Amino acid sequence: MRWQIKSFVFCEDQKTLITEEVSVKLEPMMSELLAYFCRHQNQILSKEQLFNDVWHGRCVSDNTISKLITKLRKALLDDARNPQYIVTVSRRGYRFVANVKQIEENPSSHKENTTSVLANTNYKILLLSLSLFIAAMFLWIVASDRHSPKVSFSAKAITSDKGREYFPSFALEGVRLAYMNYDGEKYRLYVKNIYSGEKVEVDHGEEYGVGPGSWNNAGTKLVYLVASKEKCMYFIREFNDLAMSEPKLIHTCNEGSYGAIKFTHDDNTLVFSESAGMGKPYSLYSLNLESGETQWLPQPALHLGGNSQFDLHPTENKLLISSPNEQQWEGFYQLDLETQKLRLLFELNAYICCGIWSHDGEHVVLMGEHPAREIVQYDLNGKNKSLVYVGPQQLHQPQRHSNGIDYTFNASHLNLNVDEYNLEKQETKSILNDTFDERLAVLSPNLNQVAYIGLASGNEELWLYDSNTQKNRKVTLFADSRHYLDLAWSPDQKKIAALTLNAIHVIELSNGETSVLPLPEKEIRGISFKSSSQLAFSMKLGSNWQVVIFNLNNNSMTRLDPKWQSVQFNHLSENWLWVDQDGLWYQGENANRLILPQKNLPAFNGRQFNVKKSGEYIAFYDWQKKRLEVYKNQASKPIVTLDSQVGHFSINGDKVLSSQKSSKTNNSDIYQTYTLSAK
Repeated sequence: MRWQIKSFVFCEDQKTLITEEVSVKLEPMMSELLAYFCRHQNQILSKEQLFNDVWHGRCVSDNTISKLITKLRKALLDDARNPQYIVTVSRRGYRFVANVKQIEENPSSHKENTTSVLANTNYKILLLSLSLFIAAMFLWIVASDRHSPKVSFSAKAITSDKGREYFPSFALEGVRLAYMNYDGEKYRLYVKNIYSGEKVEVDHGEEYGVGPGSWNNAGTKLVYLVASKEKCMYFIREFNDLAMSEPKLIHTCNEGSYGAIKFTHDDNTLVFSESAGMGKPYSLYSLNLESGETQWLPQPALHLGGNSQFDLHPTENKLLISSPNEQQWEGFYQLDLETQKLRLLFELNAYICCGIWSHDGEHVVLMGEHPAREIVQYDLNGKNKSLVYVGPQQLHQPQRHSNGIDYTFNASHLNLNVDEYNLEKQETKSILNDTFDERLAVLSPNLNQVAYIGLASGNEELWLYDSNTQKNRKVTLFADSRHYLDLAWSPDQKKIAALTLNAIHVIELSNGETSVLPLPEKEIRGISFKSSSQLAFSMKLGSNWQVVIFNLNNNSMTRLDPKWQSVQFNHLSENWLWVDQDGLWYQGENANRLILPQKNLPAFNGRQFNVKKSGEYIAFYDWQKKRLEVYKNQASKPIVTLDSQVGHFSINGDKVLSSQKSSKTNNSDIYQTYTLSAK
């Protein structure tokens, strides 16, 4: 196909851009992008749309698009400051504004006999080559069809609510979708007809959050969670299309337990997860609706969050349980509900989550390693990894579609930025703000630099931001999918300690060289440098968290007094914070008693310190209110509260760094794959 673009003639087939004076050969992707612009003249095209429609789901970065736009502008002799062809629309994408007209082809006007003979010969050669290729592909497909999934490079959003949608569950007919939504204020559960767009809310009043929900096999009943800070309950409603019955309470769970529940293949028996209370690990139970009895199920030992992630086999009463072991490896277990036999299928040492059964029940499907932009599957022995779906967005928790072919998942372009707040001036400024994640920002001891994890290259890398020049520098060059959970500066500012899933990496800032400390693969929390050669962290030894000091010079380890569950060291000893096994707080080199502004503040928020001190300031993150609170010593009210959807923060001197999502509400939707070779 050929196009007239102002004075240019663009030929898609030949990938040429021609004027009376010059002919330019375009790169293949430049030609595809220009053709797409021609077909969408004067439309604002987001980068996400270009990812999906031009790159067809291949994993590329925002920078790839920007570079290709620059090349295309150069070929068109376009000026980005005064564009006549490609206009950048701030925060929205690009618009192709040049006049475009498709050129009608008239083959008879430019065919000659010699060209016709050559074309006929080429056609026969092409036909023969194509036939051989198709035959070879057919044989390959027949040989591999039984073992490989149908790879999908296309997915379509099936929800678009304001807020975050997740936990999709399709009813049997594949039309009604149950899903959760968080709009920044409340968790809601909806049932939606994806064709008509009509939906109903499964509501239990303003004081309760509702969801997740799950259908029975017939798609006639929905079971779901209803919870508040004080209550936790499971209900069932019957459905006829979108009309629902009154709710029936089937189980009251522990306060602070926000689990999930699913029907088995017998509507009278359900499986649910429940914890002993807020922050406690989850266990799995079965519930008999006739008797009301619950039964503890055989399951893996409890580590981290326990056994909250489970999935029912598509045709058999077998559970797939995703559970971390003591070494933090993710294990995938099969529990036969009829025989009550539990067996380990395989383990993976990776930052992954939430395995489910494949549609054929013979594989385990899960999201890829962080940052997950693909769905992968393994054999039941953990071998023969293969690709099911790949796309441009970061995705979470795949689920089977009821059509027996596709998968659903929630996905987003999560973009974390970093703000700096000056406590003395009471001013906020954004210091790291682009289209990629910047995470775990930590102020250097002299306040001149900020260390952080950036995703601009596609992998998590350590970067430094210079506060004086306002320039960024990448320190590391990794080619794996490691996921960082916390960072800490050494007092001499020559090293960064980086906590991953079950290891500590020490990174030399001068050259980016990384060494992994020889530690047992266990859960580690709260890293900090006591000196430039001594790194402290908490590790669970027996039933308690205890503090270990690692000497970087000789790789030796020393335990502190077992009375301490956490010690947070700082380049200034006045800012040291100690927490004993009773949860009491102390400060300074001599561990003097410290009274915090709120009672019962935990030492950790996940793997990170929850409370930090800088001179007269005490700061902590309130995860329920989603905000960072900063107090002066002995004060009962905060001097400042900073909204933050993310718990990590840094405080040093009079500066506070907090992480902010680029969008607090409209940040994810639910997608459905479309398999190219679906039968």
